[in-house]
Amino acid sequence: MKTWQTENGVVVRQLLGGRSNSFLILDGDHTAMVDTGRRYRLKSLLNRMDETAKTVDYLILTHAHFDHAENAAYLKEHFGLRIIVHQSESELLKKGENPVVAGTVLPSRFVAFLFERMFRQIFHYEAVTPDILVHEEFDLAPLGINGRILHTPGHTEGSISVIVDKEIALVGDTLFGILPGSVFPPFGQDLPQMMKSWGLLAGTGCRVFLPAHGGERSLNLLSKQYRKYSNP
Repeated sequence: MKTWQTENGVVVRQLLGGRSNSFLILDGDHTAMVDTGRRYRLKSLLNRMDETAKTVDYLILTHAHFDHAENAAYLKEHFGLRIIVHQSESELLKKGENPVVAGTVLPSRFVAFLFERMFRQIFHYEAVTPDILVHEEFDLAPLGINGRILHTPGHTEGSISVIVDKEIALVGDTLFGILPGSVFPPFGQDLPQMMKSWGLLAGTGCRVFLPAHGGERSLNLLSKQYRKYSNP
């Protein structure tokens, strides 16, 4: 189980890897999960939770796509946790619906054009009502976690990132960690907005960026990619 730790002792553990990552933030007696992975990974997710923490207080969804939110309803019932999501995607979560998919490069644009309607129907997930809605920024300190949530739109309108103790950023699909030397996502609704979000993330000073797909990325790589795509 991959683990990162800040200088102040806040721990981030990767619960699920592979196609969709899920993370757990542990700050003393307080815990927050970030994204849930796919439904077929639920047993693995619960087993990892048993190894890590007896319960979880909050679930932060970086956005409302099925591969991030598919287990949200079950986890809310199982743990009695409170769900945090951006306000612009709360109604989608209540219906178990996905935000619109759009490609950022020619192949993914073609895939999105062909399968958008099918995607939204096939990957409908169990609806759940969120408890806390985020706007532009949300301080996690009152919840017992040294961190904050930033609105980082671009992949979807309501994409958010979690900044842990000013050192580790959990960024959902705002960055991808699959291709070597790249953070560029294959799907996104608004590329100019995504570039602004990259700049916002780079400005946090975090040393580690953990995407929902692929491996960790550095501040140096993010900064290089930001300059490349912001000034083509």
